[in-house]
Amino acid sequence: MRFLYPNYLKLLFLLLALLPLWLYSQHIKTRGRAILGDSRPLRAISHFSSRARDWGKYFMLNLVFGAMILALAHPQLIQGKMVPQAGKLDIVFLLDTSPSMRATDIEPSRLERALDVIGTFTRKKPPQDRIALVSFSGGSLILSYLTEDANNILFYLDYLKQDTTLSPGTNIGRALRNGLTVVAKELETNPAAGQNKRVFILLSDGEDHGQELEAAVLEVKRQNIKVHTVGIGSKEGSPIPIASSDGKPVFLEDENGNKVITRLDEKTLRWLAEQTAGQFYRSLTGQELGHAFAEIVLKEREIQGFKKVVEYYDLYHEVLLGALGIFLATMFV
Repeated sequence: MRFLYPNYLKLLFLLLALLPLWLYSQHIKTRGRAILGDSRPLRAISHFSSRARDWGKYFMLNLVFGAMILALAHPQLIQGKMVPQAGKLDIVFLLDTSPSMRATDIEPSRLERALDVIGTFTRKKPPQDRIALVSFSGGSLILSYLTEDANNILFYLDYLKQDTTLSPGTNIGRALRNGLTVVAKELETNPAAGQNKRVFILLSDGEDHGQELEAAVLEVKRQNIKVHTVGIGSKEGSPIPIASSDGKPVFLEDENGNKVITRLDEKTLRWLAEQTAGQFYRSLTGQELGHAFAEIVLKEREIQGFKKVVEYYDLYHEVLLGALGIFLATMFV
């Protein structure tokens, strides 16, 4: 145990200083009884009972004042415990930015909802974790290599939110290869980063339209990197906005003039997760994204050891409650 403000403990000496005053007051009180000159047995018994009660109150009030002084000194219980030390995590987000991600079955759109949740995740990440951002549609672009700087990722998320360029297609294989490029580039400049746990989080709404997926998956497996996939989109689906005319959206149509409806296609995403020992998550409303990201991090985080830390627990609340209890008891003595 320790006291945060030990100087207050000096006030305890005041209680000792008050003892002579108490004894003197008792002496005066005894002389007053003697002057009465009543020596009957009942008076003697009453006199003894009164003195015992006086001393009992004195003792209990001293306990109350002593407890209040201890509370002022702010006592703390010292307790040591072993705390797990979490390892660093390198997360590469692979984000689908194809036209179908502009669908509004998830408000404000699939893409904007994904950007918002990734932004929130980035702001709240532990300082030691690093994030990279790769976008993909028909092609793929590395927007940010691995960085601890959340503001860097937030800058590119804002860029994607404002970008109106539409590139048809969904080339997941190209995105995986760019994710591997991010990892390779990091190892070139920082070989010690090889000790960090690496994980890919791929967020998309549909199947792959490229020709590179199987070869890319084999390379990802060779490097022992898990790919967790998150599918976003409602069961009902939504038209695909491709332009705007007079403030109204223009939707993609087929050769017969019918609006093309985009729905969440889980098949490829499930297969990719299974092949790389990852897990598939489904988001039908957009509300599930934050939980999915948190669960992925919880599963992938490795404990690299334990560190002994000392914690201090305040006890002055208990001391004050004890003083209050003694004071209430004193009123009945």
